[in-house]
Amino acid sequence: MDLLNTILHIPDRSLVNKKITKAFFKRNFDLTSSEKALLDDFNIVTSIDWLASVSPANSNIPPFHDEFYLFEEVQVISIQTSDLDFDRNHHRIIDLVQKYIPYPILLCVWHKDAFVLNTCDKKVNQNDSTRRTIEKNYTTEVINRIKPTERQQAFLNSLNFAGLDKTNLKTYYDSYTQRLISLQAAGVSGVFIPRTRDRTQSDMEKLEKIETLQKEVQLLQSQAKKETQLSQRIALNTEIHEKRNQIEQLKALIIE
Repeated sequence: MDLLNTILHIPDRSLVNKKITKAFFKRNFDLTSSEKALLDDFNIVTSIDWLASVSPANSNIPPFHDEFYLFEEVQVISIQTSDLDFDRNHHRIIDLVQKYIPYPILLCVWHKDAFVLNTCDKKVNQNDSTRRTIEKNYTTEVINRIKPTERQQAFLNSLNFAGLDKTNLKTYYDSYTQRLISLQAAGVSGVFIPRTRDRTQSDMEKLEKIETLQKEVQLLQSQAKKETQLSQRIALNTEIHEKRNQIEQLKALIIE
């Protein structure tokens, strides 16, 4: 995806620009029947491109490893799909790729009009060091390829290789994740501002709490509509009001 190269500005020495075949996944991994069907459907997976591999040898960024994480290379992979049921299928594609390839991956799933970017927090499996345990998945909102919003464009501008933290490969990869989370926070504040690691973690916790509260509000609203006793309906509406206040308080903290 040429657009991704112009966004990331990864140095030429780290570029790979090779195709990954669907047979690679079938040959190397024990796929489920639904995962095989996903790969075989041309409307879902059109092509897989290995765009870059950022390593100490080609970037001068030191590796990182401890008990939980191993960062020897960071891969950049792009997958083309169609606009058919994109909202659902891009999540399925992300789950497949991040599940089976153990490296830290900046993943782009795109079609002719739009794309999403994804990172994943993968820890070394304590029972098998060749495998990874996925802790969290971070995916952007759908971004229009031609006309991103103002905050989306600010986010894309912030992904330039030159401006990322290259203390080691973990901080480099985490820079992408921090910006993905900052874009989510911009959905609340209205303005994209790259945050520090600690502030990013704080914002992520608040965003997750907001999402939980919003789901609870929806459930309570459904219960209130079905409730026939006035006293119970009043109690439910009071709880809804309290949770909405909590949501607004959390949003205010993100905007600060």
